[in-house]
Amino acid sequence: MMNRSFKSFFDKAQLESYQSGVMNYSYKGVPCLKSPIDIAIYMSLIFNTGCRTIIEIGSKHGGSAIMLRDFGRILSHSEVRVVSIDVSPPSIQEEGIGFFRGDVRDLRVTFDRHGLWALPRPWLVVEDSSHIAADVMSAMVFFAEHLKPQEWLVVEDGILAELGIEDRYNGGPNRAIESFQRAYPSIFKVGEGYCDMFGYNATYNPNGFLCRSEVAWSAKG
Repeated sequence: MMNRSFKSFFDKAQLESYQSGVMNYSYKGVPCLKSPIDIAIYMSLIFNTGCRTIIEIGSKHGGSAIMLRDFGRILSHSEVRVVSIDVSPPSIQEEGIGFFRGDVRDLRVTFDRHGLWALPRPWLVVEDSSHIAADVMSAMVFFAEHLKPQEWLVVEDGILAELGIEDRYNGGPNRAIESFQRAYPSIFKVGEGYCDMFGYNATYNPNGFLCRSEVAWSAKG
């Protein structure tokens, strides 16, 4: 059961200018749209987990995939590969990155079609798709089944609540995390050390850094 508040370190007044910078942030000339605080957290997470594959759900322009590949190869393993899945993937081509068409609501189809089950472990998964609560829940259920213990799922952009726009996303990522943790309380453990690295939930992903536990998955909880 979730026993942490989703209240973040930020307030709406702080976020107005901070969000403007995030939405205009590029990496190697490609829009990336990542918070600088979260970039620092990702660097630590990638190094500590030693991930071999980074799976990104939601590609947008492709800048975040390029950044994650570079961080992975510097901080974890020289052959880290990024797999980025989107309903409309970008047309850019980058060594070490595969952009695949797919729907967060049926990720199994994409994994089957492109043979993604054999991707090198450990995996680090970044859920950054539509932010609609039901879609986020679909991703959480899928990866609850397929992640191995000590692999990580990052659910992005619960900060929508602090921006006051979560209703546009039917409650958004925070609702999905809370609902999942209520239904399956032992599957993911919140990585408090990452969420609180710069202050309590000082991240765009409040309570969104989730480590797969040793508990066997059952759709019945």
